[in-house]
Amino acid sequence: MIVSCGVDIVSNKRIETVLNKWGDKFLEKVFPEGVDYCRKKRKGEYIGCIAARFALKEAVIKAFSSLGISVSFSDIVIRDGGKNISLSVKGQSFKFLFSISHEKEYSIAFVNVVKES
Repeated sequence: MIVSCGVDIVSNKRIETVLNKWGDKFLEKVFPEGVDYCRKKRKGEYIGCIAARFALKEAVIKAFSSLGISVSFSDIVIRDGGKNISLSVKGQSFKFLFSISHEKEYSIAFVNVVKES
């Protein structure tokens, strides 16, 4: 059963600005699980790849917030396996249905939090 949902849209330019200012410090804080998949992309695609995953983490935070559960960026684990992405939250047993997308200017993510009964 779907118990919550979250959505987030991010300006790729904003993420690029943050990456230019903070670089690996930003990546290590927000993506402690790594972003090796994104690092293999060309610069324009790299920014969108990072931004889409940032939007996914924001969407998860919003979805959990509506359940009264506080989670941090480091609690949310995104694992890339080529075209397959897995999503989990440390200490939580929920499943997730999600979609991410990015274009030149914006990246978006939508997530449904599913509780198995």
